[in-house]
Amino acid sequence: MDSIRNYASLMQFKIVALLVLSSAAGFAIAYRSYLGAFTAFIFVVIGITFSSSGAEVLNKVLERDIDRKMNRTRQRASVTGKIDHRNGIIVGIVLSAIGIGLGYMVNDLTALMILLGFAFYIIIYTGILKTRSRFNIIVGSLAGSFCVWAGVTAAAGTITMPGFLLGLLIFLWVPGHIWSFAIKYRKDYIRAGVPMLTAVESTSTGTKVIAFFNILMAAFSALLIPYLGVYYIVILAIPLAVLLCLSFKTLVDSSATWILFKFSSVFLTFVFLAVIVARLL
Repeated sequence: MDSIRNYASLMQFKIVALLVLSSAAGFAIAYRSYLGAFTAFIFVVIGITFSSSGAEVLNKVLERDIDRKMNRTRQRASVTGKIDHRNGIIVGIVLSAIGIGLGYMVNDLTALMILLGFAFYIIIYTGILKTRSRFNIIVGSLAGSFCVWAGVTAAAGTITMPGFLLGLLIFLWVPGHIWSFAIKYRKDYIRAGVPMLTAVESTSTGTKVIAFFNILMAAFSALLIPYLGVYYIVILAIPLAVLLCLSFKTLVDSSATWILFKFSSVFLTFVFLAVIVARLL
């Protein structure tokens, strides 16, 4: 039981839940009635659960030397030795492989989307860019987009235009979210040698970049209105207004970035719920 709890602590279920919801929203926005849709939905949702959980375990095991240098992460099971790194790698790969296999049970393209999401997160972001580029998270953001596109391809067998736009919305959301987090923990990132943009640039520059990306994302979200209609607008209007207000507030009070970080997850949840409700109604 202790081992299970240790692995579960590395899976970051809040992140996994958001990724699963993103795939559900991707499925909803691309869904057209067809025989077997319910089965496809179940397979892709469970597949994303397995693949993202496995990817989180792998990420923590591979980054244990970085995490050891950060006050925030030095007590993780992957750092303290409660989880052997070889066993952690095996568990992460097996879980991810099961997720990709479940995607294959839907169709080849869905499996490819799950595989690409895994590859962008583990190989490109974690393995190559994280310690080498201050723009690491911009490329890493595509990992979240592929979760959406896995849902889209499971529903439609191809990437539809509204599904493609929803995936790009996630791509624009992730940098502002992570950079808000990095401002609060900039000393940790600098100590660990991770050149996250808002940790290595001045706080003033960081808040401006965050505000820019959030404004760009807000404007981009309007592109989905023709496909989703009035329910999407009604559900998203207030959360979007709050997100923009917090983004502007960070320009004069950098301490607001932590509140922005917390709320941005709430905002993205509203985006996915707005998509699902608009398609159901």
